[in-house]
Amino acid sequence: MHFQYTRIADWPPLAWLARCLPFERAIEVFHGDRVEITPDWFCEAIWAGPYDAGAFDRTDVVFGSGCRIRGARATFVSSASTVDRLQTLETPDGTWVSNSLACLLAAARATVDPLYPRYFEDFRTVREGLLRYRPSLASSRGPVRLIYYGNLEWDGGRLQQVSKPAPVRDFGSFVKYRAFLGQALRDLADNMGGRERRRPYDFLGTISTGYDSPTVAVLAREAGLATAITVDRSRGGASDSGEEIAARLGLAAHVVERDLWRRVALAEVPFIASDAKGEDVYFKGAEQRLVGTVLLTGFHGDAAWSRTSRRLNAEIVRKDQSGLSLSEYRLWIGFIHCPVPFLGIRQLADINAISRSPDMARWDWPRGHSRPICRRIVEEAHQAARDLLEEHRKELDHTAEILLRRETIEREEFIQLLDGKTEEEVFGPDEPVVPQPAPPGPEAPQRRPEREAPRPLPRPGLAGGAAEMRAHGGPRRPDLT
Repeated sequence: MHFQYTRIADWPPLAWLARCLPFERAIEVFHGDRVEITPDWFCEAIWAGPYDAGAFDRTDVVFGSGCRIRGARATFVSSASTVDRLQTLETPDGTWVSNSLACLLAAARATVDPLYPRYFEDFRTVREGLLRYRPSLASSRGPVRLIYYGNLEWDGGRLQQVSKPAPVRDFGSFVKYRAFLGQALRDLADNMGGRERRRPYDFLGTISTGYDSPTVAVLAREAGLATAITVDRSRGGASDSGEEIAARLGLAAHVVERDLWRRVALAEVPFIASDAKGEDVYFKGAEQRLVGTVLLTGFHGDAAWSRTSRRLNAEIVRKDQSGLSLSEYRLWIGFIHCPVPFLGIRQLADINAISRSPDMARWDWPRGHSRPICRRIVEEAHQAARDLLEEHRKELDHTAEILLRRETIEREEFIQLLDGKTEEEVFGPDEPVVPQPAPPGPEAPQRRPEREAPRPLPRPGLAGGAAEMRAHGGPRRPDLT
């Protein structure tokens, strides 16, 4: 069994469509430009494990999608979440599998009924969990099957759904669960940045004033997250910007205007094509920043991390389908969606037991809206930052004094100073200050020859001879003898 690839230039960059024909060894794969392809597997995915091994079919820590051939079987892999899905359609001209409903319908020349009024209700059933959602969508060429959090296996003649690997992890304490989340994100970071990738990815966080996204940001910050987007307002119109939280976490934050998408014609189309509602259309305002990223969100944190979860089973029951409307849009823009609360979610009962344990009582408030796991992760990160500042107080004070003198310090120089190097070791010896002679002053202007001052005018009554007489000592007395 092998793949036969055809790149479609004007397709969504991350979209792919496979056609399987009975008793044919070749699986035809049509794909967009950013899909990674190899002889034995293709994907638009990140997972826990080395990229070059391509073992995304053997883990439940995987986001995105792809297909892996092993021997005489091919396994189509979906994201380990319910905000993405696979879709498949069986027709006389083959069995089709795709990560894009739009591409599958177009390639199979199938249509949906524009007069059918219940598409939204059908898609929304995913919130009822993996056993109760409506698994098919009517089309002109037969039912399209929708696969959430599951894989599909092609054996050369038949396509059937198979479960993802489901390892049972030890979530017996907060410390163990938090360690799992941190390690999973570090593994994903290593995978998405693999040198073997044709196009590596970068993390992009989301920050709001709620519980879940700051928790995700704290965890991902330890795995290399440096940038986040934040929406200026909530759906109800209240301020929801997480700029201040991002600043405290040391993240660069970019504010997204919630209604910016309204200025773009037909911006809502790919979002509505995903779930017939499109409530995540506000992400359109961050489009330029989404390209080539792994978008980290807190979708499903309200169930995974709440102390009051209702159904503590492995079926991933949700309160809504938020995040699902990104599933077609992200293929067009070129990003992978990683909702962090889905990590280990099949063990929801164990996670909820952590929230209810006596060890978490300190973080169990406010009542009725409690997320002890979130609060502890964020507060401990804050305390760790304070401890780090105290530990390096002497070096920071010394660096501040140097900065005041030098006005600017490069990043590498700052790190060297924190490592304990002296100012001279980092910047080199200061050059001695040599007094410079004062510059010559301007040449004095040449004085013009003085002219003879004008003679004063004679005062009245002293004109003529009287003036002459005064010049000779005054008039003589008349001789009277």
